This record gives sequence, C-alpha cells and structure tokens, in this order.
Amino acid sequence: MAELKRKKIYFACHPESIIGKPDIVFRKKRIVIFIDSDFWHGHPQRCIMPQTNVEYWNNKITRNRRRDKDVNRALKKDGWKVIRLWEYNINKHFDKCMKIILDALNKAV
Repeated sequence: MAELKRKKIYFACHPESIIGKPDIVFRKKRIVIFIDSDFWHGHPQRCIMPQTNVEYWNNKITRNRRRDKDVNRALKKDGWKVIRLWEYNINKHFDKCMKIILDALNKAV
C-alpha cells in the first residue's frame, strides 16, 4: 500500500460498504484487490494444516474458500474487477504483484 501512495495512486482500504471488505479498492476504476493468506484461504501448496482439530480446520478453510468464490461472483455481477493476490507473492514477488495492479488500473475505463 505504501508503494501505491508513493506513486500517488489513491485508494480506499477495507471499506465496509463493499461486500467482502476488500483490502484495496479503486472506486472510480471499479477494481477491488484482496490479499489472501496461504493458511486462511487454503493455498493448494503452501497451506500447512494444524495437526490437531483437523476436521475443524478443514471445514473452516473450505468455508473461507467458498465465501471467496461467492464474494468474487457478487462483485463481478456488480461490475467490479476482482484481483486476488497471495500474501506470499506480495512478500516474495512484490514487483510482479504491483505490475498486475498497475496493468489493471491502466486497462480500466
């Protein structure tokens, strides 16, 4: 987010008025960005499940992933472009993630 501010790109953070409370919102461009953690959103390779209470955690992460899909569907239906980035990628491949965001902003009408 600091990089967006540095580039003087204006956005909102976690607005409660938008379904799913996206991490970053560009209202005029109708773009929302979610930054998903590997664990809470169940990354296929990087989600390391706890060894205890396995059924609870499987159900919890399954519900989270289902909710993510429902939120994506609802936002797209309302005319939003939805971008989901993994937290790991933000930390390890920041420039690539910024490019995804900037490309989307440049393409938006």
